[in-house]
Amino acid sequence: MHSNITENELEQRLQAVANDHRLHFMLALQRLDASLAAQLQRLPPDEWADSPALVAWPQLQPQINNLRSVDAALCQWQLGLYGLCSDCEAQLMPAQLLADPCRQRCERCEAKYQKAQHGSWTL
Repeated sequence: MHSNITENELEQRLQAVANDHRLHFMLALQRLDASLAAQLQRLPPDEWADSPALVAWPQLQPQINNLRSVDAALCQWQLGLYGLCSDCEAQLMPAQLLADPCRQRCERCEAKYQKAQHGSWTL
């Protein structure tokens, strides 16, 4: 890392965000379907977002997206790829990762990604 932010601080922040996203997802799911929540709690948290039963609850999509984002970041951490842009592999700034531990792209690639996403909705 090329700043005063340590790897340990980034790991702690990422884990805190993961715990927060998982808690919010599970609380929302428990309000909608306590039985499904109980079933998912028996699985590893990184499998929750992939449950086919969640199709019945489209209102959970924001929480599911958060789970997928944090799961991707945790996977990158385990593989030693955390902090690299998922598109161009440029090193992300530690301050950016501390602010958003699930960040996947550098500013340039994120702008391209957002433009492509908005373009796909154009009629």
